[in-house]
Amino acid sequence: MKQPVFTFEAELLTDAPYEHIAGRLRRESPAAFKSLGSLKVWAPPEEGAELMVLRWARTVGGATESGVLTLAPNPKGAHLRLEGRMKGWSAFMLFGLLRWRTDRLLDRFVEEL
Repeated sequence: MKQPVFTFEAELLTDAPYEHIAGRLRRESPAAFKSLGSLKVWAPPEEGAELMVLRWARTVGGATESGVLTLAPNPKGAHLRLEGRMKGWSAFMLFGLLRWRTDRLLDRFVEEL
């Protein structure tokens, strides 16, 4: 039987320098930030040429939640992109809570820097 899937995404261009953000994430881990703390299960950061990718995946109330936070440099600072999905029948009920939690997640993350 197929399961429903809900997705969300957000993007933000910040004037905070890429190296500052990437450096703090390397030193302190994503879980050290209050805004990212609710996404507790982080994989080790993947880094390429001027790109940092952070992934999380977990099961919440019978639904599978996963996502990616991508950091890339920009001439004006850093470009942040958040993509996530929740899969499962319980996601109907949980997605309202998830949307509330992720709605301004990038804004709250930048405020913590």
